[in-house]
Amino acid sequence: MRDRNKGAEFACIGVLLAMYGGSLAPTLTWAHYGADGGDLVTAVVRGSIPHPPGFPTYLVLGDLFVRLPWGDPAWRLNLMSAVLAAGAAGLAAATVRFHLRSRIHDSRFAIDHWPSAICAGLSLGLAPLFWSQALIAEVYALAAFFTALVGSIVLRRGPAWALGLAWGVGLGAHPTLLFLAPLVAWGAWESGGKGYLRRLAEVCALALLGWGIMYGPVLLARRGVPSPWGSMHTPGAWWTLVSGRLYRPYIFGLPLVAWPQRLLAWAALLARQFTPFGALLAGLGWIHLWRERNGLATVSLLSFGAFSLYAIGYNTSDSMVYLVPALVLAALWLGVGLALMAAWLKERLRWGAWAILLLPLLQAMLFWGEMDLSGQRTAVEWADRVLDEAPPQAVLLTAQDAHTFSLWYVHDALGKRPDVVIVDQDLWAQRPYREMVAKVLRFEDIESGLAPEDVAHRTGRIVVYVNGLD
Repeated sequence: MRDRNKGAEFACIGVLLAMYGGSLAPTLTWAHYGADGGDLVTAVVRGSIPHPPGFPTYLVLGDLFVRLPWGDPAWRLNLMSAVLAAGAAGLAAATVRFHLRSRIHDSRFAIDHWPSAICAGLSLGLAPLFWSQALIAEVYALAAFFTALVGSIVLRRGPAWALGLAWGVGLGAHPTLLFLAPLVAWGAWESGGKGYLRRLAEVCALALLGWGIMYGPVLLARRGVPSPWGSMHTPGAWWTLVSGRLYRPYIFGLPLVAWPQRLLAWAALLARQFTPFGALLAGLGWIHLWRERNGLATVSLLSFGAFSLYAIGYNTSDSMVYLVPALVLAALWLGVGLALMAAWLKERLRWGAWAILLLPLLQAMLFWGEMDLSGQRTAVEWADRVLDEAPPQAVLLTAQDAHTFSLWYVHDALGKRPDVVIVDQDLWAQRPYREMVAKVLRFEDIESGLAPEDVAHRTGRIVVYVNGLD
């Protein structure tokens, strides 16, 4: 059947860019789990390294977007998230269209695939968790884009070099893309035939090469600029950063007694993303996919389950954000379920297949209010006020990431109040951080065991404790 629907992905991207543009945060924000944004933007602007594991793929793309002539640096990287999220949804729409056209042999699918493909892409893009990350400077839109890219290459049986490099570079966006291993292995088997092991080895070798380039030369090229997270001047220091040693205790660190509540939160969040009706369609789509192509259904569920277990077990309050790439996998199931619904509707109404577009319309209506960040300036206004009120040569002691990173952004990226020194009390426990701060304060005895306020006093500076919004 001739493909008349090649514009589905572009229509999806265009609609989502318009939606994201209208709800994009105008600068740095704490909303939508955006506390780390200040660290990421500051690292991009200064040419340094953000928190572990360093996110080199984000830094490479961020270096391009931060050069745009519009808005402040945070807005430019917010825009990058919007473009990448729309691109991920467009790739998902293209993958759904390709799958429906080439693999499903049920006569009920002998319809125009445009409605199902564009609806799946739009529903992914307007899922509240996914949408939230399209509006802020964070790494999850980029991770979703590479998840969609890997999935597209797998389903289209792309060359081993493309699959391996896309996966490896994607790991530079976020290490949790390691959970795509079942999908990647199945893709190598699908297109490798008798040469499966050779192709799988080729894919893994190229993935390792992509990972090595990102975490090797790309990251090491930035070590000349001091970073609060480590110097990377030795192999051990490099590995400490890229392996995320600082955050390892959080991985499956959730107390056992908290698992039931977290499981309920996970289930409620997933039911909400495509609306409960969309979640039902996604479930029916997975069942149909398993009957039609059980290998793909199995590995996509395995990868989805791995993302889910990680998000549930990670011991932070915002851990569910790790599900953003998993939603890309669920979009394929949703696309199949939507195609079933469209076929059923078309049997009863001439234009019934287009009724499925009510799903993303409903999402837009339900979630616009809570997603809209177009007037959100709280983080920068707060940091401006703290810096304005700080005495000359003050040392600002912070105890929360959101406060520290917002002050870093306004102080280091925007260049406000260079006389002030910002010290994070939690990071003070790390020797590389103490060394960096001591150099700024011109204090040499970092092994004395002194608290940061004592160091500030010995260097003749006033200490200001930054405790919150008041």
